[in-house]
Amino acid sequence: MKDVLLAVLVVLDFLVVAYFFTYMAVNIVLLFISNRVVPRELYRTTQAKKTRKPDPEKTFYPLVSLIVPAYCEEVTIVENIRSLIRLDYPRFEIIVVNDGSSDRTVEKSIAAFGMIRSEVDYNPHLGTMPISGYYRSTVDLPKKVERLVLLDKANGGKADAINAGINASQGAYVASMDADSLLVDDAVELAITPIFANPNDVVACGGAVAMSNGCTVKDGRLVRVGLPKKWIARFQVVEYMRSFTQSRTALGQMNSLLILSGVFAVFQREALVEAGGFLTKHMRSKLGTEYCGIGSETVCEDMEVIVRLHRYLLDKGRKGRAECLPFPLAWTEAPEIWEHLGKQRNRWYRGLWEVLSIHRGMMLRPRYGRIGMFALPYQFLFEALAPLLETAGYIVVPLSFAAGILSLPAMLSFVSFALAFNLLLSAGSVYVSIRRMRLEKSSEETALMNYRGVKTILLLVFAGLLSNLGYRQYLIYWQLKGLKEFLQGRKSWDKFARQGFASEDGA
Repeated sequence: MKDVLLAVLVVLDFLVVAYFFTYMAVNIVLLFISNRVVPRELYRTTQAKKTRKPDPEKTFYPLVSLIVPAYCEEVTIVENIRSLIRLDYPRFEIIVVNDGSSDRTVEKSIAAFGMIRSEVDYNPHLGTMPISGYYRSTVDLPKKVERLVLLDKANGGKADAINAGINASQGAYVASMDADSLLVDDAVELAITPIFANPNDVVACGGAVAMSNGCTVKDGRLVRVGLPKKWIARFQVVEYMRSFTQSRTALGQMNSLLILSGVFAVFQREALVEAGGFLTKHMRSKLGTEYCGIGSETVCEDMEVIVRLHRYLLDKGRKGRAECLPFPLAWTEAPEIWEHLGKQRNRWYRGLWEVLSIHRGMMLRPRYGRIGMFALPYQFLFEALAPLLETAGYIVVPLSFAAGILSLPAMLSFVSFALAFNLLLSAGSVYVSIRRMRLEKSSEETALMNYRGVKTILLLVFAGLLSNLGYRQYLIYWQLKGLKEFLQGRKSWDKFARQGFASEDGA
């Protein structure tokens, strides 16, 4: 029996080590790709801004419908709408969707923007919870804002609210966003450009999301980038750099991107409606129910809709990819309370398993190209299985040492190598994110994120190292809870309360 157990440990040791080195190789490739892509994208974007021509008749820029789902946002809704009105894009409409708020979200919006009950063109392509009221603003708005409307509906969740907004939208392109996040001034133009320039190729576009913790906001605009004071938020800054700057930027270049952040993303409206919109239990499109089943739901609607768009387009033999720009299009607040962070990661991980389960029929199917043969297996192996296999490593390696299979130097070498590798990925992502690059034929310098100063850089790199000692294991605990709840069929959202953006005076 002892020999059998030792043999099992040897096999498990081999699997853990093989998985680690495979994970390492894949992530080094992704980091290399992102390091090549970022300078090119920064140059392209900067040049586009310089050469943009005035368009007073608004004939060139397409109408974009900004959909703002709002649930109990009375504290921030008015300022958030005002910040959207200030966006630097020549032609857009704002559709605020109140998702059954129990506070004064509707009343405050009506009062601030002179809204009155009105008839609104509403085409119920997508099934949603009932709409109880339509309102339009009567105040003078900038010419670029074609209309500001409010839909008041019964509570159905964020995805249901976005679908209601799509039904009321008039633009050929729709943007989904969070009501409590902050868009950069040119976010809409940056996101719409790849889609508008390649309408037969790109169907959705988003960008990086950065942490607003430690930053200063004035009049709805981010005026100073700073590092959070709390380590829990610093860990997340580095984590987001690794996720967006490294992974999603590279996967987008490989046409293997399966998620755009729900904080902000732009879609071709026609393709989105054809695919059934965002997944809710009210979905009634034949194609949507065929893919997802009747009454299906997910807490990760931003990933599911991208996977379903890929599936729909590939089944139809059409081109279509999602693109993730490497620079921040939005700033959002990271949870600074440990329990809130844990519940957030529980939901994300639970949602990942839900999406992989719903679309498991695409996995390793050549007809789905890179999505079926690489993107989905990548998510399964290196995202879904990672917490399980890392936990196995924490158990197997010490047991192997205790059983005499691993010597102390061998065990310490493996642990040190793992820490060094994670530090390399974190430092590499920080470097790509904050290095200042001189533009071609210009003295101007630019960077993805304007974190400055040697102290700030060292703190970010140190946060990347320190996150391996407790923070990472804490997240794994909540992810494993998420897997358990997925198997139990739990669908709750567990939204956490935000602290709000810091004003210029630090309030």
